Amino acid sequence: APRLTGRIEMAVIQSTFVEDLAKGFPGMEASGELSSIITRTLESASAGFGKAVYAGTGDSGAVTTPSVRLLGFLIANKGLPVTSSRAADTFITGDNLRIKNRGAIYVDVAVAVADGEAVYVTPAGLITNASAGNTAATGWEFLDTLAGAGVGRIVRR
Repeated sequence: APRLTGRIEMAVIQSTFVEDLAKGFPGMEASGELSSIITRTLESASAGFGKAVYAGTGDSGAVTTPSVRLLGFLIANKGLPVTSSRAADTFITGDNLRIKNRGAIYVDVAVAVADGEAVYVTPAGLITNASAGNTAATGWEFLDTLAGAGVGRIVRR
């Protein structure tokens, strides 16, 4: 039988590593605690992972325009392709959405917040702790204290 005598070289896929891993990313489920996830179809033009979505005009539709009918926050789908019509980490019109309406999830927070503060959504869709001019995310609160804008956890129990 033939005998292999040469050395096989393998390609290096990753040769450097970050010292600290990110704690989470927008739309990532933050824990395994009791949660509820619903499914809807996006009627808006686009929506980023971790963004708030509200009841749309169709029976199973969702939009990003703040209203009193908050459905919850978008769970990331890392399997979506990046195309000329879809930016990375973004849902587009007609996409099937997984929406967390109970439990903990990571979101992009626009300002400094403290653990336990109530969650609000600005008219532009930003997550904040400021009530003035913003829409309450009723029942949701911050799980992290952040010194400024960044990724943090929110929860509804």
